[in-house]
Amino acid sequence: MHSPKTRPPSSPAGTAWAPNGRMVGGRPGDGGRIGDWLNRCRKTLRGYLGRELAKWAIGCLIDWPRSAELHPGYSVILGVPWHLRHLLEVNLGFLARLDRTNLRRIHVVLDRAHESELGVLERRATQAFPDLPMRFQCYQGLAGRLVERLDISTFYNSMNCATALREIDSTHAVLHDFDLYPVRADYFERMYRQMLEENLHYCGVELTNFDGLTRDDLVLGTWGLGMDVGWLRRTHRPIDIFHAVRRVGDRAISLDPFSASQLRPCTRRRLVANVSSEDFCHVKNLCSSYLRFSTGRPVNIAWRLHYLWYLESLIEKRDLAEVVEAMDRSRGRSLGIDDREVDFAATHPTCANVLRTELTRMDEFLFGKARPEVIAYVDSFQRFLEATVEAAGATGARQDRRAA
Repeated sequence: MHSPKTRPPSSPAGTAWAPNGRMVGGRPGDGGRIGDWLNRCRKTLRGYLGRELAKWAIGCLIDWPRSAELHPGYSVILGVPWHLRHLLEVNLGFLARLDRTNLRRIHVVLDRAHESELGVLERRATQAFPDLPMRFQCYQGLAGRLVERLDISTFYNSMNCATALREIDSTHAVLHDFDLYPVRADYFERMYRQMLEENLHYCGVELTNFDGLTRDDLVLGTWGLGMDVGWLRRTHRPIDIFHAVRRVGDRAISLDPFSASQLRPCTRRRLVANVSSEDFCHVKNLCSSYLRFSTGRPVNIAWRLHYLWYLESLIEKRDLAEVVEAMDRSRGRSLGIDDREVDFAATHPTCANVLRTELTRMDEFLFGKARPEVIAYVDSFQRFLEATVEAAGATGARQDRRAA
């Protein structure tokens, strides 16, 4: 029975009531805040249970090798997104210029079960980089087909790691993001030496603050993460390195692969000493930006495409001069490339400064200096963004005059 203070004696049909006694609904079919909240909860719960069921099924299908001798050194895990596989040689070009004194092998994992396409990638990569020790893998068996059918990015990332770790025969491994480009020669070697010297389970280049984590949680980002392979196989099942929802303090957080493992008691982890964000260029959202652009959808962070076009130019898949011409020709906020229009209205002109800094570092690492065509590319981008701001200001002024 409701008291008069919490519910009046009569109310419209279909009304929903919140715990504080407020009416939040209306006529039948209107829903209401409580109904919307319950629908969101049901949708979230179905998604969570579905992912957990898929993880359980995958966990039943994969395991570590029963006995495997581990040799001194480290292996690099390089997962290749299916939609960005044409950029593999770009990433390998950066790895080929690193100090590889203790590198045992680069495990290139295509995130699909397409062995024929894997063979094409392997032939091209080994021809371009015959001195790189590479092992090419793709998903195998029912577990691989299940992950491909799910088509969820977190499953791809986790399965890449599990696929490579089943084959790795070195004492240590480094998980290396496909969209991260090292510009320091001892990038991997420094991480490996510190893990040896301090007997670490994990070592990384940055802390992560994704999905509610804070720097105080001391969770290392998975885009550049070293790990002790022997310890990992002894103490974890393959499914334990997959993404997971866990409580961190009083927060329920969706964690990346290896993040839940890092939060286990007695796990020794640390940042790499004397390595900063200036020692690599991490092009976040590269894959999602490419997918949106290639399918004609709006690109959320439009200026990430300028990284993509630069990277494609390194393998002669893109002529930067054509992009410069398009930017110089543009008279509005949109840019026409490949018969598609990209809206840059939300891109601040200072983004050109960031692009200039990072492309200069990448070009200097690859070629010894920033090439004239790259300098012209960034200069044109800056002019384009400044013109976009001026055009927006002129449009606003005309609208103000009309309103007056």
